[in-house]
Amino acid sequence: MNLERLSWRGWAASLLLPSLILLFPTLLSAQATVTGTVQDEQGAALVGAQVTIEDQNLGAVTDAQGRYTITDVSTGEIMMTAIYLGFREMKRRVRITSGENVVDFRLTPSPVELDAIVVTGTAGEVHARSLGNAISQIDAGEVLEKSPVVNMAELLQGRTSGAVVLPSSGTAGAGARIRLRGFGSISTSNEPLIYIDGVRVDNDATAGGVDAGGQLPSRFDDLVPEEIESIEIIKGPAAATLYGTEAANGVIQIITKKGRSGDTRWNLRLTGGASTLENQDFPTNFAAIAPDAPLPDGPGVFEVKTLESGARLIGQNPLDEVIDTGYLQDYVLSVNGGLESFTYFLSGNFKRDEGPIPLNEAERIGGRANFRWSADLWDLSVSSSYANNDILLPQNDNNIFGFWGNLLLARPDFIGDRILGVTTKFGEPFTAFQTIAQLETQFTNDRFTGSATANFDPFDWWENRAVFGVDLNAEENFQFFPFEAPTAFFPTGQKENHRQTVFNVSFDYNGTVSFDITEDLTSRSSFGTQIFNENTDIVEAQGEDFPAPGVSTVSAAAITEGFESRTETTTVGLYVQEQIAWQNKLFLTGAVRFDDNSAFGEDFDFETYPKASVSYVISDERWWSGPLDLVNTLKLRSAYGFAGKQPAAFAAERTFTPVAIRGGSATITPAALGDPDLGPERSRELEIGFDAGIWSERIGLAVTYYDKTTDDALIPVTVPPSRGFRQNQLRNVGEIENKGWEISADALVVDTDPVDWAFDVNFTTNDNEVTDLGGEEQLTFGFADATNIIKEGFPVDGLWGRRPTIGPDGEVELTDEKVFQGRSTPEFFGSFGNTITLWDDLQIYALFDWKSDVVIENNNDWFRWAFASSRFRWDPELSDDPRNKTLRALVINGEPLIEDSEFLRFRELSVAWTLPFDWTRKLGARRASVTVAGRNLGLWTDYPGIDPEVNGFGAANIANTDFLTVPPSRRFQATINLTY
Repeated sequence: MNLERLSWRGWAASLLLPSLILLFPTLLSAQATVTGTVQDEQGAALVGAQVTIEDQNLGAVTDAQGRYTITDVSTGEIMMTAIYLGFREMKRRVRITSGENVVDFRLTPSPVELDAIVVTGTAGEVHARSLGNAISQIDAGEVLEKSPVVNMAELLQGRTSGAVVLPSSGTAGAGARIRLRGFGSISTSNEPLIYIDGVRVDNDATAGGVDAGGQLPSRFDDLVPEEIESIEIIKGPAAATLYGTEAANGVIQIITKKGRSGDTRWNLRLTGGASTLENQDFPTNFAAIAPDAPLPDGPGVFEVKTLESGARLIGQNPLDEVIDTGYLQDYVLSVNGGLESFTYFLSGNFKRDEGPIPLNEAERIGGRANFRWSADLWDLSVSSSYANNDILLPQNDNNIFGFWGNLLLARPDFIGDRILGVTTKFGEPFTAFQTIAQLETQFTNDRFTGSATANFDPFDWWENRAVFGVDLNAEENFQFFPFEAPTAFFPTGQKENHRQTVFNVSFDYNGTVSFDITEDLTSRSSFGTQIFNENTDIVEAQGEDFPAPGVSTVSAAAITEGFESRTETTTVGLYVQEQIAWQNKLFLTGAVRFDDNSAFGEDFDFETYPKASVSYVISDERWWSGPLDLVNTLKLRSAYGFAGKQPAAFAAERTFTPVAIRGGSATITPAALGDPDLGPERSRELEIGFDAGIWSERIGLAVTYYDKTTDDALIPVTVPPSRGFRQNQLRNVGEIENKGWEISADALVVDTDPVDWAFDVNFTTNDNEVTDLGGEEQLTFGFADATNIIKEGFPVDGLWGRRPTIGPDGEVELTDEKVFQGRSTPEFFGSFGNTITLWDDLQIYALFDWKSDVVIENNNDWFRWAFASSRFRWDPELSDDPRNKTLRALVINGEPLIEDSEFLRFRELSVAWTLPFDWTRKLGARRASVTVAGRNLGLWTDYPGIDPEVNGFGAANIANTDFLTVPPSRRFQATINLTY
């Protein structure tokens, strides 16, 4: 090479080329690839989420499996952001190396999502920003991921403001009551309407026919929480107008899982657990025996002390001897997938819950099949589910055959006595424990719910939706007292068989026409009709006195009776609604619904329910900066509307009762007078509130004030004897008021790479008052001593009695008259939940809930004093105890013991761990998680009874008492969730 002839370009090339060759691998490594997934908290793929890399102008959108890939990424430390509508924005600072890097995102729901789609009575997509009323939403998957939930009542409990769940007992399979914004009715049910995928379903608070003493199942718990996508709660008439004559108590919309397009995904959820009553402190039963008497030969009997009289005080705790651990099994297998034009979701489930007391278990088996077909102008969804429930409930509560009551009222000095030839082990007062163990009370039902929903949008401006649904529930409930288990009323056995079929058919059509009036002003006109038909058929047979052991059919009994009834009601409704929107931030809505119902009186034509609402997203104004730049999103809202509650079938009719007279001839006798002008209860409500996103949407705040009045409340009015009818006449003459506040807040307090801390708080007040009883002085519910009394100027759920006070001489003084002592449902209630997430994989969750300004009738302690199983009756050292004196005075005077029952309960604690992908891959799964959780872990209360959260009347509409009722149990469970 002639170096002299090299140009400057040659010299540069000769020097740089070797350097570039040496640096080439380094330059290649400066570019990398980032892949990963974007999922929600339950691991479900978020399709269409945006993932960006700041300062590099790079990004990608997730596919049907929630996956994304970004290429040509510079190595080093970068900031990545994941965004998805309805979820909080998530930022992650990561270090990128050459080659492929995996960065996954798990997004949490945004506290205030104005563009979220909600379910309403109209066709087409309705965004939350346009609603002038509050709607609470519960993400069922999020709850199940971290909460020990086994039924629908537990899924709702403590999750939202305005809704109070009132459990009846700790018995497995027993139902609970749900109240939205208090009591709106005295004579009809206060339960909300339930819709599943747009179809109204049976929500009878109790199963029919057979009485286990107090506790009965609820049809609401036929649903399987694992099959539910989300729940939306409409709390009052202002929001429920479009649902018409039976929606005054609110509406709960349940949306089931529909499947997602993409690869087939299998999900297996395995839960095992145990329930125990070790969280309860059961009272010991006491008695005194003679100085030289032998200690009774019963399990766990012990001597306490020798009394001054020389007698020996002895004790026994029967419940400690017989209570055992109950075991829980719950298995759910589901599969979903499909194409863009077809998706499916299939699932099967089995659950067996053994209560911690004898003769108590609840078993469920069922499945669901949901399909969806879609094209350019239409889509069709078909939803179907089947459930079989088999529940064994023990006799309990106010019941001489009750397991719990016979053991709480037992006396150890009666051990060995014989009841109808059976020797007592614990000194049971009514029925021997061995006899109780042979009694059977079983509730079985088969339920099918199906719907078909068709959406047809022939033009951009015209949307149509039609929903057809059926809900069929067939129950067979029986109670069996065997020949070989003699009881006080049925010494040679008894069998009662109750069969009930409830068949609901519903049809809805909804249409919406949308167009732009101007560039800023749009119109949305909706119209529709609804037809709902309910048929209930009941056949009941009863037999008494069997001829021999082993006989169990009604027809084999010496004395038999039969009963049959059939009822049918139909509701037909029409509605029109107009919504005007300005710049998609100010929405004015007006609507009216017209309803007719077959239960209305002959001279009552139809009812009209109007509504109006306004929603203003003030934070969308250009001038908005938010107070102190803290409030990022603010929606002001208000709604005023009407809804109704129909009377029971035949309530408007003049009825007669068939009877048999001498010689067996059939005749009739007057029953109810009827009222041809009878119509529905009509509730009107005003609600005002706002939704706010604060501190860069880290805090979500919703505040609502509601004022609800029920006019034309159905009141049973006394009929003069001269009319010849024995029953009271139901008339529209009452008025009830409910008002209160609902406050919900959730916040992401800490948001760092290793630690996230979020909490949510719900607070609710409810003040209800009866303002008109139509001339009646008072109405009573519950026991004959009239503890539940309804009077003008007082709450619907008031408890009354002669109030005890300790006088100056130390003796108890009772008021001359019965006085109002408090409400049986809380005036204030709420919950507080905390979620701590560590390294995106480990989640710790705790939930506390509380109820205050609430009382309960404590019949446990009242009867224990009366039956002398309480230590107060035997130990002279307690004769001056104020509680002993109070009980003595109340029992002697036949007055109820009413006590404060407010409490704070440590409701749930869980630890959920999402396994590393390397571990998951070894299982052949895409995702795996393990959750360990406990429920009812702690209780703080001044209530001196066993537990304040019970009701011996089960799911009764109004009446409430703690009367020998099984308290809530403590449950521990572990769940493995696998996705393939």
